[in-house]
Amino acid sequence: MILATNLCFRAIPTTCTTVKQQKDPPHQLNPVIPTKTKACECFDLHKELIPYEKAWSWQKQIVKQKKSLLQEHEDCPDTLIVLQHNPVYTMGTGSSENYLNFDVKEAPFDVYRTERGGEVTYHGPGQLVMYPIINLRNHKMDLHWYLRTLEEVVIRVLSSTFSIKACRIEGLTGVWV
Repeated sequence: MILATNLCFRAIPTTCTTVKQQKDPPHQLNPVIPTKTKACECFDLHKELIPYEKAWSWQKQIVKQKKSLLQEHEDCPDTLIVLQHNPVYTMGTGSSENYLNFDVKEAPFDVYRTERGGEVTYHGPGQLVMYPIINLRNHKMDLHWYLRTLEEVVIRVLSSTFSIKACRIEGLTGVWV
């Protein structure tokens, strides 16, 4: 689980707690151990094929739990879910079906329109997917800072874990190899 640990440590100054092979919804466990630094829950499902709909539901449950903690003025740790999906396409709120290379009515795999930004994304077995759920109030209330920080994490993890040189391209969001 080095990849997720690196992600937490390099994205923001945190201490990660890993929950290994958690098969039930993450909200049923509270793996955070109080420390002097902010904690980051890491749910390690990287060897599991998790249906997109189930992972999406878990994320919504975690967000609901975190909102409740914030309303009660309790500590709200960041969370990272690491997993793989069965073949699936996701589409951001403003995405266009024109970017699909097939008729959506005859899709080869499930297609979900989600709350995220961006266009069409394919996820499938062998592709490691990481879902960070963080409260930007604990860090910096700036979407561009957040995106650049995620990019930096990916660049560092690719380099340190896989010896892959990656970079940013000015004017574009993402990491390029």
